[in-house]
Amino acid sequence: MDKKYDLVILGGGPAGYVPAIRAAQLGARVAVVEKETIGGTCLNRGCIPTKTLVASASLYRHAAKAKRFGLQGSLDFDYSLVAKRRDSVVTRLRKGVEMHFDHLGIDIIRGHGTFKSADLISVGGTELTAKNILLSPGSVPLVPGFMNIEGVLTSREILSMDTLPESLIIIGGGVVGCEFASIMTSFGVKVTIVEMLPNILPGVDADVAAVVQKSLKKAKVKIYTGQPAEKVSVTSGEASVTLKDGTTLTAEKLLVAIGRKPRTTDSGFREAGLALDDRGNITTDDNNLTNLPGVYAAGDATGKWQLAHAGSAQGLAAVHRMFNGVPRKINADAMSGCIFTFPEVAMVGPGEDEWKRRGEKVKVSISRYIANGKALGMNETEGFVKLISREQDDTIIGVQAVGADTSSLIGWGVMAVNAGIKASDAAHFIHPHPTLSELFMEASEGMGYGAIHG
Repeated sequence: MDKKYDLVILGGGPAGYVPAIRAAQLGARVAVVEKETIGGTCLNRGCIPTKTLVASASLYRHAAKAKRFGLQGSLDFDYSLVAKRRDSVVTRLRKGVEMHFDHLGIDIIRGHGTFKSADLISVGGTELTAKNILLSPGSVPLVPGFMNIEGVLTSREILSMDTLPESLIIIGGGVVGCEFASIMTSFGVKVTIVEMLPNILPGVDADVAAVVQKSLKKAKVKIYTGQPAEKVSVTSGEASVTLKDGTTLTAEKLLVAIGRKPRTTDSGFREAGLALDDRGNITTDDNNLTNLPGVYAAGDATGKWQLAHAGSAQGLAAVHRMFNGVPRKINADAMSGCIFTFPEVAMVGPGEDEWKRRGEKVKVSISRYIANGKALGMNETEGFVKLISREQDDTIIGVQAVGADTSSLIGWGVMAVNAGIKASDAAHFIHPHPTLSELFMEASEGMGYGAIHG
């Protein structure tokens, strides 16, 4: 059977389903090939289920501090019900995407897709031909050979559990590892993090990461940095990890969270002449175009960012180019991100450490939560907002923030960096009081005469 389309997308994650919707809105006939579930890792096995767990963990953490707010009583939890809610949120969102597809006439082709040529994808006995192809196969957890043994958990398995272990070792102190550490310790799991690099959250400014590390340690998370795991073993009741210095750690369960790798080895990419780099990432230009005419790529498999919103942006830019929409470009130095630890981390653009590594002369101003009236009333005094401006012209070129609700507050920074706002101008913006958003106003004032409240 042969089916013809204007666009066929291989992969139904955020880098696939979002551009599918836009292409259909632009009048294209679209098909999305997906062998698992629409929404990909983010919706089904990543962003959404973890943040649903974060919401439950956050409420439980606040309940534990109720007396500080003059409230009496206590709150207990049933993790099986927490897990049930996690799954219901995922199902609701996935069904919403599928209903939107149906409304727009987007075909979902279930099965494993094989890329045959610049205008052909095969799914089982069906051949899909298209004027344009978008490859968004996504990524899978990276598990080194000696860790790839039965019983070792990845983010996929831990998000399918409806019971909690008594204790957990997490190999990897990056975004995923720290998020799971924050969630699990909030529910009373004894957590240990093993990170081979000198500090947790590599890629985040050191002063920001230090706030998260202090909070994790306060929550009794044990952290081993600068110590790679050299041996692991898992039995039915115990997991053990031996570090480079000979230290042996034990826990009920072991989670490997050291990163992800592109899913590009089983879909015929190399065989069809698609250019891949030495890590297996699909090579693309600034327009998300591969080396093959009419073939674009977006998302984790391009090796540029492992962020759902970045993949969606790449896919949107590609379909706007295909179907004559308003042109879109992605500014790598204005990419944003969030880390849902306790406290949260949010950022946009390169951080202070990265700008200095590049040789850029910058000014930095920090406004601390402890000096903010709303934060004090919320009993959320950990953290700060840091603005980074170019010394030459005062333009805000980066924001890094750690503290309560920074994932929502970072929208201020996204607008400032993308619009090229000067810190001196931002200091004149009148923010409502009392709000956490005043942290940005105070940091902006700090670039000039000085912050009012510190």
